[in-house]
Amino acid sequence: MKSIGFLIFIIFLQQQPATTSDTIPIRNPSFEDKPGQSKAPKGWRSFTPDSTPDILPGAWGLDLAAQEGQTCVGLVTREDGTSEDIAQGLPESLKGGTCYTFTIYLAHAKKYVGYNHPVRLRVFGGSKRGGKEMLLASSPLIDHSDWRKYKFLFVPEHDMRYITFEAWYGPGTMFRYRGNILLDNCSNLEKCDRA
Repeated sequence: MKSIGFLIFIIFLQQQPATTSDTIPIRNPSFEDKPGQSKAPKGWRSFTPDSTPDILPGAWGLDLAAQEGQTCVGLVTREDGTSEDIAQGLPESLKGGTCYTFTIYLAHAKKYVGYNHPVRLRVFGGSKRGGKEMLLASSPLIDHSDWRKYKFLFVPEHDMRYITFEAWYGPGTMFRYRGNILLDNCSNLEKCDRA
């Protein structure tokens, strides 16, 4: 009798319409992994050829403690116009026309093996791996070496399944340069009311 009741419960669950939640989780939001250079932390990947982040502290002699947990991630920009990024597929699509918010802690390393200038964080959404179809958000220039929390709000134009964090040059900069940004303790993506 118990097995019939369990079977009916399973059938009931399978017939329920799929619902979307108000929260889309980020895998490994604190970028935890074994420190090392030129590698992405678990749950993250770079789709830009020859452009991988660093898991800090430890790599390249950087010793800034993570804001949360044991490790954080470092991204750089280069004078040839290339930059590093990390991305992940979300367990649920961002819905077009829906407001989302999230927070992340950002910092700048004063010395990062010659990639010493401050840069900013750009956040992209995409419908395919490595897709940067829409710029969702951008931070100001991050020129402080202490961890500070930044909050972002954005509204995708259409459904997007991937999110990418990219290091980018300062606003209005006319030349490309070697810079860095450090990321840690990203929150989940939360639905929000449009302002």
